[in-house]
Formats: sequence, C-alpha cells, structure tokens
Amino acid sequence: MSAETIEEDILAHCVAGRTLQIARIIGAHYDKALAETGVTPQQLTLLSMICKMGSPSASAMLPFLKMDQSTLSRNLERMVAKGWLEASPSEQDARVRCYSTTSQGEAAMVEAHAAWQHAQSWAEEALGTSGINGLKSIAHHLNPLLPYDMND
Repeated sequence: MSAETIEEDILAHCVAGRTLQIARIIGAHYDKALAETGVTPQQLTLLSMICKMGSPSASAMLPFLKMDQSTLSRNLERMVAKGWLEASPSEQDARVRCYSTTSQGEAAMVEAHAAWQHAQSWAEEALGTSGINGLKSIAHHLNPLLPYDMND
C-alpha cells in the first residue's frame, strides 16, 4: 500500500479522527456559551454527577466518566478550591475522600444552566433527534453504566 492510499483510507474512514473533530466542535460551543459563568462543561458535568450520586468518592465516579484518576482528582481539587465542592473522609475508609456540592457549587450550576441550555439547543439542532439518540445509544453501548436516558 502506498502512502497516498493509506492517507486516503485514514482520512475517509478513521472513526477516531471524526469523533475527535465532532468533540472539538461541540465542545467549543459549550465552552463559549459557558465562558461568562466561570464553569466549564466538565465542571458542570461533575457538579451534576456529584449531586445525583450524593457524596461519591473519585473512584466511584471513574467508571461513569472513563477518565484517569489523576485528571479527575485534579479537577475535583480545583472545584474544592473554588468552594463548589466539599471533600470529607469516607465513613468506610478515612483515607478515601468523598465529594459533595456546596451551596456555592449549587449556585454555580444554577447560574450556568441557562448558558448550558443555549449550547444544548444548538447541539440538538445541529445533530437532530436521530443524532442525539445515536449518541445516547453509542455512549450506553460503550459504557453500559451510562443509562440510555440519564433520568433512568
């Protein structure tokens, strides 16, 4: 196979390249919409997840997020420093830290919600119902811990 043939094959068929490009495009819209709130899309997801889970440890969140421990720990510590989260020892193991939202964290979510809705509306229009449903289905297929509908 020649370099030209390989190049054409990769550019035409690479799932990773397309997926990363889509993530950058959609992520940029959410970043821009949320910029004035001071909350990033990742932080908003973590705040929402922690509210839903109660007072989870980082290791309890990892299977849902599919990110490495150090990245999650760094993000959680930044949110603790902002006053959005409180870290406390686990009742089962004092060496494990559990995270809960503070009133400041809940206020940050409330403040960011309208901006998030704006970005979400754009994404829903850009992807259409079938695209959104496809993403939900793929996410659930690749990580069965994620329900098809997050309200499930």
